[in-house]
Amino acid sequence: MTGQNEQAKGHSPVTSSRAVRLALTKAANDTVGLELTVGGVADHIVPLDEMLAALDDGLLLVGLTRDAQLVGLAALDMELRAAIVEMQTMGRLSTQKSDGRAPTGTDKILCDPMLAAFLGALPPALAGTSFGGWVDDIKTQDQIDSKRWAGLNLRDCPYRLLRMTVDLGVADREAQIVIALPVITVAQEPEVTPPACINWSSAFQASIAAAPACLDAHLHRFKMAIGAAQSLAVGQVVPLPGCTVGSVRLRAPDGKIIAHAKLGQVGGMRALRIEKQITPELSELDGAPMAPPPALGLDHMLGDAESYPEASEATDLGIPMTATAELPALEDN
Repeated sequence: MTGQNEQAKGHSPVTSSRAVRLALTKAANDTVGLELTVGGVADHIVPLDEMLAALDDGLLLVGLTRDAQLVGLAALDMELRAAIVEMQTMGRLSTQKSDGRAPTGTDKILCDPMLAAFLGALPPALAGTSFGGWVDDIKTQDQIDSKRWAGLNLRDCPYRLLRMTVDLGVADREAQIVIALPVITVAQEPEVTPPACINWSSAFQASIAAAPACLDAHLHRFKMAIGAAQSLAVGQVVPLPGCTVGSVRLRAPDGKIIAHAKLGQVGGMRALRIEKQITPELSELDGAPMAPPPALGLDHMLGDAESYPEASEATDLGIPMTATAELPALEDN
């Protein structure tokens, strides 16, 4: 049972709080040899004004950038700054607490290695936790002079305020470090709805029917000599013989006639009305209607039977022909 508990404990996932503790402890020890213990980690999401109001006076403010853009800040109190300076100058911590002096540019330079190592260790340590992606690609920038300057240059958005309290292990000296960066919002992937079953034939016909079509409306077409065409002038009246408002033809780009139409107007605008195709009538050359053909009857073909003598007997190849045969009736083909 004990072995099972130890195995389960060894495979327990790393929480964001524990990951932050490990990253800060390792960064302080690897860069300046400072052995500290992280006593508490507090996490709050607040707007910009409340984030700045939560920072005490006298903190060393360092700008944090992502893609060369100022996005947040880091704040180190006097005790942590003094401990880092003491480890780099004396190699040990003093038993006396710091005097509470204002931060300087030298303090920022001496604190940069530990702060950069801490920010570099956070992304892999926080991967897979609720803080994942929050501190990715963050770099340190210049020292920020005041909270007022930070309020004028930081984006007005919700910030995650991470405050860590550390025990320096000497003379009850405690310190704080604060990291403030915008909250990372993870966009939820939209639910993909499977496409409904589509009738391919209907969809194909609908796609074809929705394709654009180009039709030209032709009112009249006639031939003209080149000389006459070259002599056309503005204001000249060109007669269109045989052309009426019903002579419009809708033609496809290949010249094929699609429909017959009549020219008119709707609402003061030119319009066409599709008409039934009218079967053309044959006419004489002068334009008059063609006269109906004369009736060709049997009497007309035979003429006056009384003016001819009666048929006489005759033979053709030995077959007697005694009378005139009747013509068969014409069948409608």
